[in-house]
Amino acid sequence: MADNNYTGGLVISEDVIATIAINAAKDVDGVAGLGDRPADLYTTFKVNNENIKHVKVTLSDYDIKLHMYLILTNSAKIQDVSVNVQSAVKAAVQNMTGRVVTRVDITISGIVDGGTSPNNEPSEL
Repeated sequence: MADNNYTGGLVISEDVIATIAINAAKDVDGVAGLGDRPADLYTTFKVNNENIKHVKVTLSDYDIKLHMYLILTNSAKIQDVSVNVQSAVKAAVQNMTGRVVTRVDITISGIVDGGTSPNNEPSEL
């Protein structure tokens, strides 16, 4: 006899949410690359996880909060790019996960000339 009271749950990892956010952000004009978030205990133990180095994901039962670190081109208007990234990331994460994004914070880690990274190499997004 089958148990009809079983309810399943869906768990989406922080890495998947970070990947969605990164892909949405890199499509916004003015974003040259991704900056590294300050090292903390959590990122120290997450070896080989590139996405968590650029996006901090805070999950709760009700919502998702993100903090992204970006590098912009020198021609970008910081406020305009930040608002566009916030909108794009919020829409992408909500559409793909079905969960509410209540906050997308942006920290500008640097500004580079055109489409180059801080090391003067083509940016890899």
